[in-house]
Amino acid sequence: MVVYYKIRLYPLIHFFPTVQVDFNLPQRFDITYVDSNSEKQRPIMIHRAVLGSLERFFGVLIEHYAGDFPLWLCPIQARVLPVTDTQLDYCKEVTSKLKASGIRVEVCSGERLPKLIRNAEKQKIPLMAVVGPKEVEMQTVTVRSRFSGELGTITIDDFIGICKKAVENRTSV
Repeated sequence: MVVYYKIRLYPLIHFFPTVQVDFNLPQRFDITYVDSNSEKQRPIMIHRAVLGSLERFFGVLIEHYAGDFPLWLCPIQARVLPVTDTQLDYCKEVTSKLKASGIRVEVCSGERLPKLIRNAEKQKIPLMAVVGPKEVEMQTVTVRSRFSGELGTITIDDFIGICKKAVENRTSV
C-alpha cells in the first residue's frame, strides 16, 4: 500500500490519494484468471482512492473551513430568531416558506434574543432572521449575516432571493 502524508501547520496529518495493492480480496472472493498456460492463477487487486476516503475528504474540508462553511455548504443556512415567544407562530411561517424554497433553516427560541444570536454566531450559522413585533406587523424579517453584519429589514421573498442567489453563485451574503 502506498500512502502519502503531508504534515500541516497544525499537529495533524493530511492524507493524499492512495493506491493499494491487495493480496487478500482475490483469495477471499475466490477470483482467478486463466494464464497463457491454461492454468488458474490468483490475481493481485489494485485499489485506488482519489480523495483517500470520503471520511478523510470531509475531515479535510471541515479543517479547511475551520467549521466556518460558506452559505452554500453550511448544513443550516439560516436561523429564524423571535424577539419573544409571541412571534413564534410567525417565525414558523417564515421557516416554512424558506424550507419550501430549498433553504436549510431552523427556528430557535426559548432564550433571550442576545443569547440566541450569540449561540448562532458560535455555531457559525451564516444568516439570522430576527423577528420582532414590527416584523410580524410588516410581514418582514431583519437579517444579520455572519459575513457582513446587519443587512436590514426585508421581505421574506427578498430574503429567499438573496439566499438563492448567494447559493447559486457560491458567494457569501
